[in-house]
Amino acid sequence: MSEHSTLAGSPLPNNNINMNEKNKNIINDGVDNATLTDQNGIMNNDKDISMRSEQVKNPNAIDQEAQQSLERHKSKQLREGASDAEHLHSPLAELGQARKNFLLFIFSVATFIDICNVSGVAVAVAQISIDIKLNQSQIVWIITSYSLCFAAFLLFAGRLADLFPAQVVFEAGFFVLGILSLVTSFVTSNKYGFLILRGLGGIAGAMTIPSAYHLTVHMFPEPKEQQGKLALLGMAGAIGNVLGLVLAGICMLANYRWFFRVLAILCVLFTVLCIFLLPFTGSTYIPDPSTPRWKRLDIIGVLIMMGALITFILALTQGPIDGWGSASFIAPFVLSFPLAIGFFFWESKIPPKSAVLPSSVWQITNIVIASLAVGIAFPFWATSQLLYATWFQQVFRWTPIHVAAAMLPQGITGLLIGGLTQAVPQIITKPRWSMAIGGVLIIVAELLQVFSDGGAGKDYWKYCFPAFILGSAGAVVTYFASAINLIAYCPPEMAGVAGAWTQVIAQIAGAITLAVQASFEGSGNGDWKLVGRRSFYFQIAWTAILVIQYLVFYKNPGTPEEEHDAARRRIAAKGGDAGVISA
Repeated sequence: MSEHSTLAGSPLPNNNINMNEKNKNIINDGVDNATLTDQNGIMNNDKDISMRSEQVKNPNAIDQEAQQSLERHKSKQLREGASDAEHLHSPLAELGQARKNFLLFIFSVATFIDICNVSGVAVAVAQISIDIKLNQSQIVWIITSYSLCFAAFLLFAGRLADLFPAQVVFEAGFFVLGILSLVTSFVTSNKYGFLILRGLGGIAGAMTIPSAYHLTVHMFPEPKEQQGKLALLGMAGAIGNVLGLVLAGICMLANYRWFFRVLAILCVLFTVLCIFLLPFTGSTYIPDPSTPRWKRLDIIGVLIMMGALITFILALTQGPIDGWGSASFIAPFVLSFPLAIGFFFWESKIPPKSAVLPSSVWQITNIVIASLAVGIAFPFWATSQLLYATWFQQVFRWTPIHVAAAMLPQGITGLLIGGLTQAVPQIITKPRWSMAIGGVLIIVAELLQVFSDGGAGKDYWKYCFPAFILGSAGAVVTYFASAINLIAYCPPEMAGVAGAWTQVIAQIAGAITLAVQASFEGSGNGDWKLVGRRSFYFQIAWTAILVIQYLVFYKNPGTPEEEHDAARRRIAAKGGDAGVISA
């Protein structure tokens, strides 16, 4: 990080440096900060130039003006380039502990609801498909329409959270998701309207994830506390994978439409609470006349990235339905690769401060192996839940609430392990050990599921029940070792894009493994050897490869503060900007 990078408006160091050099630095800093706004509007340019000239003539006025600037902006969020020490005294960090914890609970509810929108609907797809008149090959779009738009919009949402006030992005996304969920519950006779609303809901939901991580990182800047709070936020998503089934099962005792209505009530209620409890702190962005804010949104990169994700997930969705040799699979699958290559090429050629996924993120310790390892946890939950939920209903004729109760051990285990991290922080701070232990637990769980015979009779308690506990524990631990560490070791100014990136990887991994599972199932409905075993054997290999690559290539990092500074230095050495959006 540059020695001149300071909290905007904070007093300049009053040390015995050469006065001419000091004046030169102030003039340069003044140019960068000329467009900062105060609480009453934009400073007059002529007045600003006059003030800077006066500062050069009268050095004693320098610290006085800097102090005044600090007072004007003390209610604002940290500006670009703030050090870790300055993050300890940001307005969000200085909120009361009870208030911060309740805000974290609100962020966790938003994360929970986002995942519920995928997992919970899996229980209701049969009834929904009848009501909106979908044929067998279109049923998957009840889930995919949300998850596809959610994944495609995540990085752009992370960019919005870093460039605009994160609380506005979060509250807008959360509130809109609530309204769309309510409307969706009444549009159950038109398949196009229903699927479009689900897609729009995915976009709104994507706005809450990166902004929640951004705000959490700034509210809890102390490294150990931050890792624990990020673990709780991540745990909410893990629990949503399972308790979404439970919530949907309970709502279906009346009608599946109440699932969407309950989500709507939760979204609107907690949005209102957030508006009252979360102070407006502005954004971390400093205006730069040479690069307007809209240019930093990287619209071209966003469109290319969305195209790559949409075509890739679309191909994996249609492949098992229409066949892997069909045009509906081959065309989007082939198209997704040049789009993906084009996206990374484009991101490497534009300035990091203007990129939706800046090339600077690859300078963070363990970023590549941690990104790959993020793809371990969610595939376990996705494949086991969808397969057993379908099997229990179609083969055993269980009711949705019965299915939800059978899957409940996964959610309870996730909750317990997440809470355990607060008492045993080594689950997060010793990621190499956590990854190894978590990987072994998942592999043992997959083996138990292979021989469960679908959970018939006593086989549920003999195989499924321990598999759900061991596998969910392993999934939570591997997620903490990968995603939470990835975010914690990113400089705070990268929090939004880092949180978005982990979710994108999780969605891609889930899409891949579900597509493989669907292809293995074929027409084997009713035969567990065909439906389940091959899928779980694939999951064993998938998990083993991702765990091994993490253990082999893992580099022991320093403290989060040391890694933040080291990442900034590596970025500077590459000729990039310090951080994601630094001026």
